[in-house]
Amino acid sequence: MLPSGDYKIQNFLHTDRFIHMKADGTVVGYEDADILHVTDAALGLATLFDKLRNQYILMDNETGHVVGSAESQVLQFSTEGDGKYIIHIMNVNEVWLLNKGKDWTPIVTAQAPPPGVQDYERKYWLFAEVC
Repeated sequence: MLPSGDYKIQNFLHTDRFIHMKADGTVVGYEDADILHVTDAALGLATLFDKLRNQYILMDNETGHVVGSAESQVLQFSTEGDGKYIIHIMNVNEVWLLNKGKDWTPIVTAQAPPPGVQDYERKYWLFAEVC
């Protein structure tokens, strides 16, 4: 279980890309990490708050993008061991994906790619606690 606290969140496949929110609210992979606060963590469920932009991070079901918002959304952090997490809405089979290892690549939501599919590890995220 992921405890409440401040984190930098890194993509597992694209190891030099972190979660970053642009000024327009688009959430992207970027070389510098935003500090995100995991709040109300219980049973693998929590919200993510971007301290730099003063906004929550959520999955926009209409656009398929991960975006900033004044409203919170409860997310589920499912672990498959080794500190790797999949981020999604509870009971929804769409997960956060970073499809390319380049700066400014939008983080999108889609069906979780199964093991064995090329680049399936783009769905995993690592949480590094910030002290």
